[in-house]
Amino acid sequence: MKLYSFTPSPNARKVAAVIAHLRLTDIEHALVRLQQGEHRQPDYLAINPMGKVPTLRDGDLTLWESNAICQYLAERAGDQSFFPADPKARADIARWLFWEAGTWSQVIDIFTHENVRKPMLGMGTADTARLADAEQRFAPLAKLLNDQLAGRKFLLGEHVTLADFVVAGAATYVERGRIPITDYPNVKAWWTRLNAMEAWSGTMPGPELP
Repeated sequence: MKLYSFTPSPNARKVAAVIAHLRLTDIEHALVRLQQGEHRQPDYLAINPMGKVPTLRDGDLTLWESNAICQYLAERAGDQSFFPADPKARADIARWLFWEAGTWSQVIDIFTHENVRKPMLGMGTADTARLADAEQRFAPLAKLLNDQLAGRKFLLGEHVTLADFVVAGAATYVERGRIPITDYPNVKAWWTRLNAMEAWSGTMPGPELP
């Protein structure tokens, strides 16, 4: 398998954490330098017509969309704790993957873009109006997440699953992105538990561009 990725990307971090957690070693890594526009070059667009990262190639399968890649890798690894075969558990995980892609990540990305991506890539100062709007949109989503985590260590219960890595992956830059989780104690505790895991903490992007 070959993974095309860009280390600072939250979507790429999801996949990196899944790979680390499942101890997958049969993956060749290829860096796509977004800051140099490599994702817009014809050779990469031939692999991923969306011009985004990550992309996974496994034989005749070329797969883009980070959540699909994470699910494929988990399915392939067969870890029943991380990605249970039970249809109800699978549906619950799918629910959180869809929620992350359709709702959560769209709000979180505003904090990431304004407070992390802009200074990282020299794109100017943060837009305070956009951030204020994001804070208002964030509150009900964070409350939902906080309520889900009440009495649970992780989203589905006592054990970490793919759902946790995907939802948390979008919020990779909690500190640098100034994502306001401080008023949500269950979310904070969940974040601390994730960071105690080597697969999660060990895949946190550094401050520099690769």
